[in-house]
This record gives sequence, C-alpha cells and structure tokens, in this order.
Amino acid sequence: MKVLVVGSGHGGCAMAAILAKRGHRVGILKLGNKMHLENFNCLKQRKSIRLYGTEGTGDFPLSLVTTQPAQAVPWADVIFIYYVSSYHPFVAERIAPYLNSSQLVVINPGYLGSLIFCKEIKKDRSDRTPLFAEFETLPFSSRIIQPGCVKISSKNIRHPFAAYPASNNRTVKKILTPLLGDCVERTSLIEVALHNPNLIIHTIGVLMNVSLVENPKKTFAMYKDGFSKSIWNLVFALDQEKMNVLEAIGAEKRSYFDEFRLRTFEDNSIDAIEGFNRYANEAPDGPFAIDHRYITEDLPMGLGLLYSLGNALAIDTPICKSLINLADAFLPQYNFWSNIRTIDQFANGNIREFINILKFGSSQPQKPQPQYQA
Repeated sequence: MKVLVVGSGHGGCAMAAILAKRGHRVGILKLGNKMHLENFNCLKQRKSIRLYGTEGTGDFPLSLVTTQPAQAVPWADVIFIYYVSSYHPFVAERIAPYLNSSQLVVINPGYLGSLIFCKEIKKDRSDRTPLFAEFETLPFSSRIIQPGCVKISSKNIRHPFAAYPASNNRTVKKILTPLLGDCVERTSLIEVALHNPNLIIHTIGVLMNVSLVENPKKTFAMYKDGFSKSIWNLVFALDQEKMNVLEAIGAEKRSYFDEFRLRTFEDNSIDAIEGFNRYANEAPDGPFAIDHRYITEDLPMGLGLLYSLGNALAIDTPICKSLINLADAFLPQYNFWSNIRTIDQFANGNIREFINILKFGSSQPQKPQPQYQA
C-alpha cells in the first residue's frame, strides 16, 4: 500500500518507520514550518529512516520525501496527518486541493479535525471527499534521537477509532487493520476526541505542577513526578465530567483508565495506577516550559471541546472550565477562551443533529447506503 505521512516529527517518523518496515511504500510530506527541519533534510538526503527501540532496529526505505503536496498527496492510498491539531486549518488548506474520493485520511490527534478538512474540500468540489478517520492517541511512544533516526519506547496494543461518518467504520477498519493491527470501533468522532488521554493528563499534569515545570535547577518528568494522591483526585473529577458528556451523547461511559488499559495492555484487568506507572517509566522527561503543546494544543483543542459539548448538552463541567481559566491566567498571551475548539465551528444549532451527522452523515438517525468499498 502507498502511505503518505504528513509531518516529520516524532509521531510521524515512528509511523513512517514501522510501515516501511512492514513492506509498505511510504512517503513523508513536510508543510512549511521549521520544526524538525534538520531531521527532514536528513530523511530527504538518505531516502530512508532508521528505527531503534522496542519494535526493532534497522534502516528502511522511503519512497518519497518532499515539501510538495501536489507531488505527494495524489500518490497515496492512505494519508496519516501527524500535525498538532491547532494546525489543522493550515494543513487542510495545503492538501485539500489534491485529495480524491479513493483515499483514506487518518488524523491523529483528531479533535474533530476531519470536519475542518471536509469544509476546506467543499470550498472547491465536494465530489472528491475521501474517507476520514480519527484515533484517540498516537499508536507509538517515540522520539527522534538524532536526524533521520526515531526510537520507539512503547506501542498501543489496540487502536480505538471512528470514521467520519461513523457508518463507514467497517470499511475503514478493513483498510487500517493490515496497517496497524487491532482497530476498535467507536460511535463517533466525539467519543474518540474525548478519550484522547492528553486533554486530561497533559493539562492537569502541567497546570498543577507549574513551579516544577519552570524550575531550571531540577529535572521534571511529568508522568513520573506530576501525579500525587490529591492530583489523582482532580484527574478523577475531570474524567467524571468527560464521562457525563459521553453518556449524554449516547456513548459508553468509559473512564480514562478503562480506555488506557484497552489501548495499552493485553491484560485489561491490570491495576490502573500500576499500569500508569509502567507507562511513566518509559516516558521522556519534561516538559520544561508551560507554553508547551501539552497546554497550547490539548487545552484549547481538548478541554475547549469538552467544555463546548458540556455547554451544548447543559452539563456542568466546572473542573474543565477552571483549568481553562488557570491557563488563561498563566499564559494570557494565548487568550485560550477565544481560541478553543467548539462545536459552533462545525454545527449551527441542534447538538442532536450534529451527533447524527457525525454518526450517519445526515441529521436523521438512519444509516445511508455504503459509499466506499475497501
């Protein structure tokens, strides 16, 4: 299969290396920013990527390494978007003119980004809209350890996802399973977005440890150092707000730890805190500044969406709201309340109609005829 990874950061390089190792033709497309530029230039020069870590070691060929969407996008069967979700409008604008209806576009992290891409496509011609899907979280924990080299420290066992619309879940699953393994269907993009662990763990882990994050005299590792008994109580309270919203949209009321165990471990009965500590021991140190994507992405895109959904469903989310207020006070230059991702950006009016559109592609709760074949 021809697979294009859009983004040359940690997550994108891990995905590219694994798929190339598994024998797929893999391309990497970088769009217009300077992050990971040295790494990208190395990949472009060598036309290969070097893998280290738990998934093996080796050099694997890349079929395409470019900054030209017109060259890369039409070439691909499946396109994985690995850009910070606040960049979704930028990425959509750059690649939408070259997408076609025979492709699958997978956005990770999603936070309803599929709707931004579809909106951009419809500015031109709606008849070339591809399949879309979103995952809860990245399939691998990874870091670029030097230019052209990525190290994977752990992987997810299962991959919960939703297609857009979710009535296409079965078709998308047939495409993704040979690439990633066990893909677990969810009811809609909302369920997938709210189960992104980062909107809970990243935001609380940073905001409740600001003095440690900003202390230059000590090394801070959020996953190892950031969660005391009292902070876990805060995690559980925010998680309850999330579950209340899930229940209201008709999704299963699963906790952060339920979903964490499902994604991460073969044994779903493992103790929650023990499982988290295992993951923490593999996680890198940091962050070392509060204006990090753990806040600048996961708060407006994740907590902002949770607050917006709660507001539309008349469900109180006081912990969520308080964390956004704290971040606004810590980082007033970001003006988070003016930049949160809300359902008003995608739907005018009725939340129930919006949920049906995500599930069925229509405001009416009825499954349309299949539009795609795997």
